[in-house]
Amino acid sequence: MNSGTIRRLILTLATGYLTVFGVRQIPYEFQNEWLVLVPALILVYALTVWVEGKIFKDDALVMSKSNKPKPKPQISKAPKKGFGSD
Repeated sequence: MNSGTIRRLILTLATGYLTVFGVRQIPYEFQNEWLVLVPALILVYALTVWVEGKIFKDDALVMSKSNKPKPKPQISKAPKKGFGSD
């Protein structure tokens, strides 16, 4: 696992925990708490990924540049001989 994956995992776990804690602190009795938690966690995950992309976009550029495949050397082709050659 690279550092970006670990960083995103830690940020997602931390913000998810804070979301669950925050929803449980609301002084309202929900009939089904999951109907509030699931959309809140989805929203927090989307915001976390967006903010992480904005803050650490330089790391993503470095990773994408280093992961590019190197161009293969050009192989010189011998002149064609046989049917269809000019």
